[in-house]
Amino acid sequence: MINNYIKTTINRMARASHTTLTKRHEAILEYTWKYYEKNKVGPLHYNLKKQIGATKEEINQLFPQGIYSIFTWTGIPIQKVDNPCKPISMIKVDNLQKVYLDHNATTYIRPEVSRVLTEYYNGNFGYANPSSSTIEGKMAYEHINSTRMTIADCLSVDPEEIIFTGSGSEANNLAIKGIAFNHIDTCGHIITSKIEHASVLRTMEYLETLGFTISYVDVQKNGLISPEVIKKAIKHNTILVSIMLVNNEIGTINPIEEIGSICRKEQIPFMVDGVQGFGKIPLNPADIGISFLSFSGHKIYAPKGIGGLYLNHKININPLIHGGDQEMGFRSGTENVGHIIALGQAVKLTFKEMKSEWQRILELRNFFLTELRRIEPNFHINGSMDERIPHNLSIAFPHVDSNALLLSLNSIGINVSAGSSCSSGKTGTSHVLKAIGANTLDYGTIRFSFGLKTTKKGLEYLFAYLPEILQQIKEG
Repeated sequence: MINNYIKTTINRMARASHTTLTKRHEAILEYTWKYYEKNKVGPLHYNLKKQIGATKEEINQLFPQGIYSIFTWTGIPIQKVDNPCKPISMIKVDNLQKVYLDHNATTYIRPEVSRVLTEYYNGNFGYANPSSSTIEGKMAYEHINSTRMTIADCLSVDPEEIIFTGSGSEANNLAIKGIAFNHIDTCGHIITSKIEHASVLRTMEYLETLGFTISYVDVQKNGLISPEVIKKAIKHNTILVSIMLVNNEIGTINPIEEIGSICRKEQIPFMVDGVQGFGKIPLNPADIGISFLSFSGHKIYAPKGIGGLYLNHKININPLIHGGDQEMGFRSGTENVGHIIALGQAVKLTFKEMKSEWQRILELRNFFLTELRRIEPNFHINGSMDERIPHNLSIAFPHVDSNALLLSLNSIGINVSAGSSCSSGKTGTSHVLKAIGANTLDYGTIRFSFGLKTTKKGLEYLFAYLPEILQQIKEG
């Protein structure tokens, strides 16, 4: 599979050359990329014709510069092209730095958490099965239970209400399908929004194929979901409301407490995708009507492949994975002990630093906006500036292609996203930007997301080169 970086380049180049990508384009590009990955040189016309039947004439017809386009689009270095495509700005950097501004996509494993993982994989926490009846198995189980209690304390809930999963996406699936499958005979009605994460939206689409009715409520231009809209959407057979806490693309914070109050009054379970807000916003789900709250380790400096779900003990759901009785019977399978312990360490640190880190990030965000206004006063911020986490800025740049800007920044060591990390490398406008009515014809959007690695020095490095990058992209 072609990686997302190359996919982004391909789609950018196709748009720049007004080329509509077809299955045939994709097959040729896929073969070329795989050939280069294996042989470290690009395939010749002979190889393309012999292996996939692509003649020189067909290639010249499909691609604006024939085989040179194929090489350029897939990132294969070539010695000479009469009319080389330049998808990104050409900036000379004297002292290349690495500046990570994509914390909403994922975070690194912080040293304190890495040490816990090292200890575990060195055998210092034991390696026994937590379900075994041995002393070592009991010790492994106690390590898991300790993390369960840590997370429960942070959310002011009972430890038995914390279920460990393999990711935030699995947690979302477990909650939504778990409720839906309780009503598989009669189906029912579910309410969600048009700006949810793909793990929620695709799950809803799947449930529609089973006969469930889904209401995808509109969102306001400021990126917020109105509680009144949720209230009006409720029907006599509504079985679930699913609304995210913080939007992963534009960073807006939804009025979860008000929506939770409505759900509680109507006695409807309320699912909250909390992945982007967990560890940033103080939460007490039981007090504000939240029935389910999902979270993910790799958003708070823990490893990938570990997540969890708060499940109110008054609500019963059907499990997705059957087998053993792990996780109170809601998620069978031997627990990922090392990652669970690492998650516990990350949660401790994240919640301890929550207030101070919020303030530090807020000051950096304000500095960022001050500098940006200086060099590009006509930018626009997607989403409310009042109801948002300071860790996220979704910036719309006038007359700039977002992919070109993303790749230009990346070429000088700056990591950002053009939208949700889950849609990187894909064409089309972000569903979130569409939902809020953003002007995507005249503006290109980049998501800058801040975290522990963000420093003023790193932002100064960005702004030292951003003016020239923007100028080159606009002129190109």
